[in-house]
Amino acid sequence: MNVVYTLGAVSLGALVISTVYLWHLLRELPLARRAVNLLMPASQIIFVASAFLLRPHFAAWEAVALLAAAMGVVCACLNPLFFRSLLDAERAGIEAERATLLEDQVAAQEHYALLMRRTQAEGDRVRTELDAELAQVEAALVARDDAAALTHLAGAAEVVRTPDDRFCEHPVVDALLAAKAAWCAEEGVELDADATVPGDLATPDVELCALFANALDNAVHACTALPAGERWIHLHAHPAQGYFLLEVENPVAPVGASAGHAHADRAANRRRVDSSSTSSPSAQTTHPAAPAGTLPRHGLGLAIMRQIVERRDGDLACTRENGVFTLSALWKD
Repeated sequence: MNVVYTLGAVSLGALVISTVYLWHLLRELPLARRAVNLLMPASQIIFVASAFLLRPHFAAWEAVALLAAAMGVVCACLNPLFFRSLLDAERAGIEAERATLLEDQVAAQEHYALLMRRTQAEGDRVRTELDAELAQVEAALVARDDAAALTHLAGAAEVVRTPDDRFCEHPVVDALLAAKAAWCAEEGVELDADATVPGDLATPDVELCALFANALDNAVHACTALPAGERWIHLHAHPAQGYFLLEVENPVAPVGASAGHAHADRAANRRRVDSSSTSSPSAQTTHPAAPAGTLPRHGLGLAIMRQIVERRDGDLACTRENGVFTLSALWKD
C-alpha cells in the first residue's frame, strides 16, 4: 500500500510540475487562453486524486489507484511535448501567413511606386501644357486681346484641375486599397471605402497592411460565395481619441449554403491586375492570386489581426447578424 501511495504522490507532483511548466510555456498567449489550455492537466490531477479519495467505493481500489497514478506519470511526461508541438505548428502557420502579408506589403509599395511614377509623368504633362497656355495668355495681353487672354486663362485652369481619386493620405494603405479595389472589381464586389488614414500614423506599415489586407481578403472571399449583384463591402477606418478603428462589413452566405458561386468565379484567372494601368505595357502591376478554395487562411489571418491589436492595447470583434458579417478592430496608435 505504501508503494501505491508513493506512486500516487509522485504522479500528482509530476502533474503539478508539468502544469507549472505549461503555464510558463504558454506565457505568450492571452491569459484566458492559457487558463483554458491548462484545463487538461487540471483534469488529470483531479482524475488521479479521485482514484485515492474515492477508495471506499472501489472493491480493488489499489489496482485502480495504481493504474491512475501510472497514467498520471505518463501524462505529466507527454503534456509538455503535446503542447509544444501544437505551439510549433501554430507558429509555423503564423510565420507563413506573415510572409504572405509581407509579400502583400511589397506589392502595395510597388503599386505606390507605380502611382508616383504616373503622378510625376502627369505633373510633367501639366507643367508643359500650363507653360503653353500661359505663353498664349502673355501673347494675348501684349496684343490687347482680352477675349483670347480669358480663353487661355480658362484653359490653364482646366489643365491644373485634376481629380482626387486617392483613398486616404497614408501612401501604403492608399496603394493597398487601390489594389484591393481592382480585385473587388474583378470579382463583381462593390467596395465602399470611407478611409481617413493619416500619413503619420504610429502603427508600422507592415501591421497596417496586415490589418487592412486580412480584413478585406476575408470579406472578398465571403462575397464570392454569393451570387452576382449581392456582393458588397463597406469599409470604415478613422482615428478615434488616441485609438484607430477599422470596421469592415460584408454579406455572408447562409450556413450550409452551396459554394457553387465561389467555385465558378475562381475557375477564371485569379491574378489581380490594376486595370487602370493597362494603358502602357510597362505600367502594369500584378498581384499574387488568392488561393483556390474557401477561406484557406481565414483563421490564421484573424489570429494575426488579434495579435496585432492586443499588442497595441486593442480588441478584435467579429459579429454576424441578419446575414451581415462585421469585423471591428480597435487599437491604440
